[in-house]
Amino acid sequence: MAVPGNILIVDDDPGVLEALRTALSPPHQVHTARTGMEALSIVQQRVPDMVLLDYVLPDVSGLAVLHALKQAHPTLLVILMTGFGSEDVAINALRRGVRDYLKKPISLTDLRVRVEKLLEARRRSEDLSPRDQWSIDSVQTRVENGPYDASVRRAIAFIDKQLHREIRLDHVAREAGMSKFHFCRHFKDATGLTFREFLARRRIARAVELLRDQTRSVSDVYLDVGFKNLSHFSRVFLKLTGRSPSRYRLIVGDPAREDASPKSPPPPAS
Repeated sequence: MAVPGNILIVDDDPGVLEALRTALSPPHQVHTARTGMEALSIVQQRVPDMVLLDYVLPDVSGLAVLHALKQAHPTLLVILMTGFGSEDVAINALRRGVRDYLKKPISLTDLRVRVEKLLEARRRSEDLSPRDQWSIDSVQTRVENGPYDASVRRAIAFIDKQLHREIRLDHVAREAGMSKFHFCRHFKDATGLTFREFLARRRIARAVELLRDQTRSVSDVYLDVGFKNLSHFSRVFLKLTGRSPSRYRLIVGDPAREDASPKSPPPPAS
């Protein structure tokens, strides 16, 4: 059964707007905008569950609208629509937070399937507490037990072997036997995370393990998990665990400190 959602479609072609509106309603409540600025005005008044966003708009670029949407609402689901077949466009959009990518002419059946899949995944995510969503342990469990196909498992194994080095997307995609674009979409569908999000969590998960060794300095650890400087490592560690590396080291060394000091709340899921 489809999960009803509030969807905004942004496209300057009235024929496309009408076709997509008809395909999605019911069960979804559908609103439309023909320019980027109109779309941003609508979202400012009421944040939808999802935005279907055209890459080319008459006033501003679709990527500029995407940037503004993600700045204001990081968890907003966005599907990019484009008549361009450039793989670079798709990869750039995925890196900027797009959850899926549709090439025109759009199959309405395919559109409905993808929209409902994303809305259902969002509903399941909302059933989890923020700590469950961001837990390093839960990511580790999903990596070990997730129903991933051989290509994703090869990619994860390659990432884990190279954590201490710079890891490039094209190298991981080649290991998985895919183009960069197809790998980005397939990996996100399989894990629920972009390649960069997943890589950050794997690096921090490894850092958590290494910090339990009291003989190792924080400086040693951040280099061993592929960060180039301590300040970046500390920011990412705090974001994903709710504690700084040094605070985590103190708690590991003396568990009583856990109850003796306030905990930083985990950040909202993105």
